[in-house]
Amino acid sequence: MEFHARLVRWKEIEDWCISIRDKVLDSYDPDVIIGLSRGGLVPARILSDMLWIKDLYAVKTEHWGITAKADGKAILREDGTINVANRKVLIVDDITDTGSSMMLARDYVFRHKPAGLKTSTMLHITHSKYRPDFFAEEVEDKNWTWFIFPWNVYEDILNLTLKVLKDPMTLSALESALKEHFDLNTEAADLEEILNYLAARGRIIHSGNLWAPARPS
Repeated sequence: MEFHARLVRWKEIEDWCISIRDKVLDSYDPDVIIGLSRGGLVPARILSDMLWIKDLYAVKTEHWGITAKADGKAILREDGTINVANRKVLIVDDITDTGSSMMLARDYVFRHKPAGLKTSTMLHITHSKYRPDFFAEEVEDKNWTWFIFPWNVYEDILNLTLKVLKDPMTLSALESALKEHFDLNTEAADLEEILNYLAARGRIIHSGNLWAPARPS
């Protein structure tokens, strides 16, 4: 097995956001929410609703490239103006894995002189070099998993599929290969619909009942 991967369900997203909301309400009263693009945008929007906070900003940081492969040092892609001076800020992301993106965003927001700054993620991996102030669940290093959130299903399924799809395979064989290599249970997603979408865009090839890697252009 290369590594563990797991599809995250929307109900889990809701439950994790509720957990963060309750923890925030116990000790902090933010005025502004900043979601880290891309992974933190959806939970940030959910939390802005749950906490009745209308001021919602986005900051884009990048670290992970191809699924489960880091691109190296985290970088801040854009430096837009955010109005957080003398206001209490809550930064939201989906997960702290390396922690680099959150630290970069935290330092960026600090330069805008907020009255307070707290960070939150739905999931926190214990090997991360940054521990957020609020998180819903902690994942031990030994249980490290590549979490496939609903907002990156197509991207991650494509990348994982291309890792195992070296020769033409049936849908059943592909599901078995994803289970064998990544312990990925595809029942939570319509794998065939995703593959059809990817085939229609030339990312893979579908012929009869077989799926195959796209030929190099």
